[in-house]
Amino acid sequence: MGASDNQRKSINLEEPVGFDDAITLTGYGKFHYECLVACAICVVTLGFQNGITSYIFPAAQCELGLESSQLGFLNVAFLIGGMSSSFFWGILADAKGRKYVLMTSLLLDASITLLLSVCNNVICLTICRFLNGFLMGAPGSIIFSYAGEFQPPKLLSGIICAAGLFFTSSWLLLPILAWAILPLNVHFTIGSWFIISPWRLYLIFIAIPEGILGLWFIRLPESPKYLLAVGKAEEALDILRNIFAANSGKDPDDYPVKKLSTNETIVKEDYSKDYGTLEKAIRILQEVWNQIKCLFKSPLLYMTFLTCTIMFTNMFGVFGLGLWLPELFIRFQRYAELHPNETISVSKLATLSVVKNQTCDATFDLSVIQNTVFMGITSLITSGFCGYISTKVSIKTVPFVCMLMGGLASTSIYWLRSATQNVIVACIFQASMIVANMSLSGVVVELFPTNVGGIAICLVMFIGRMGAMTSNIVFGLLMDKHCEIPIFAVAINVLLGTLLCWFIPTSKTKEKSRKTSSIDRRAIEISLVTMPEIKTENTEVS
Repeated sequence: MGASDNQRKSINLEEPVGFDDAITLTGYGKFHYECLVACAICVVTLGFQNGITSYIFPAAQCELGLESSQLGFLNVAFLIGGMSSSFFWGILADAKGRKYVLMTSLLLDASITLLLSVCNNVICLTICRFLNGFLMGAPGSIIFSYAGEFQPPKLLSGIICAAGLFFTSSWLLLPILAWAILPLNVHFTIGSWFIISPWRLYLIFIAIPEGILGLWFIRLPESPKYLLAVGKAEEALDILRNIFAANSGKDPDDYPVKKLSTNETIVKEDYSKDYGTLEKAIRILQEVWNQIKCLFKSPLLYMTFLTCTIMFTNMFGVFGLGLWLPELFIRFQRYAELHPNETISVSKLATLSVVKNQTCDATFDLSVIQNTVFMGITSLITSGFCGYISTKVSIKTVPFVCMLMGGLASTSIYWLRSATQNVIVACIFQASMIVANMSLSGVVVELFPTNVGGIAICLVMFIGRMGAMTSNIVFGLLMDKHCEIPIFAVAINVLLGTLLCWFIPTSKTKEKSRKTSSIDRRAIEISLVTMPEIKTENTEVS
């Protein structure tokens, strides 16, 4: 699908063309579809690595004799890995390029996941999960930027929202894969260390598409917007010509743009010079630090504190209780089997860890997988519905309502008396908290000016991962002693986050932006640019 004649007439092709106009003139077709499929699969693999522990570790816990506290620390290892790389991958992507970072991290992570599948002790598992978290920080930080930099401006926001739905879909695909693989009767050893069992086979199936995707990125081009930003305008133009040819079926030389404007930079002019990789990374790191300092000065200090705190409470719930819900399903199911005539309560579940159960089975209960499938379907439907609603209401409405529903759902878990009630409440909690998490990212983008928007997202997600890590430590230490305590801790945190959502500045919401917010935003941007620490605009750090 080529660019229309009207688009060409509205652009002066005799002068250097800006990037937004240049990417629009490539049309929309075969190349963009291939790029979007690759990025969508990347988002799905990112979701896989975030949620995989809920399905493999109950079986691994049985096979390897792990305590619940050890499972908690395995989740924490993944989160620490993600935290430690929160800013690293953004810096490296600005120094080496988006494609290089995505390709390298995906191939390495696939290798680590394969290694994880043959681990036979908790130390090996912990190291591998830390490396998984560290490496997954790359696509988590970069894939949305990479996908967005190939899109014409009018489609950018829609494409990014669609990509978010693929993350949600991964939470549906994970239990479906578990449903197909974990019940298999596959148990054999090769030598004294290589063991194949269903949960290990499950990991291999997760690693294969990730490795294929890493190889796929070798075929895809570097982001032309990044190349233009670092002073490689001719390379960027060559890529745009090839995109035009792939979309239109014409010769690359028929691409109407002959020269790109170099006025639209996303990094300092100094970065386009021929610095070495280390020096370039140091210079970018210095600007990252300058931007972070801006977040803790007026007029952004209030918004930084507010969004970081809300994200902490959200991820304390969604990646704390959310990852332990399958374990709760297992314990509800086991208690009902062992005590068919007794009333179930959360306070009675602490004595039913997998290790303490004498009938330990290293597979995964099918009814539990069915429950998590229901949770995935609910989350996907809710995400789609709220994505539509979010365009009609104030930007704080969706996170406020969803956090409130999540807080009430987590509170009610203590009074559940049946496995069916547990499933219903879990579906409400998971769906509402995932939607709140996605919408909070949109709040950050909306509230912060573009000068510091990228680094603001990195900082907010860093604090959010701290919340998730804290929650998993609490669950790991208390699930086998007083499992009602971490559940109430989640409820209190999420309800606190709900209260804070009410204080999100409405003057910066989408509802107000049509009238006044653009003026306020521009005023803040001007004030930031005039600060000595920030001299140019940088929107691509994350």
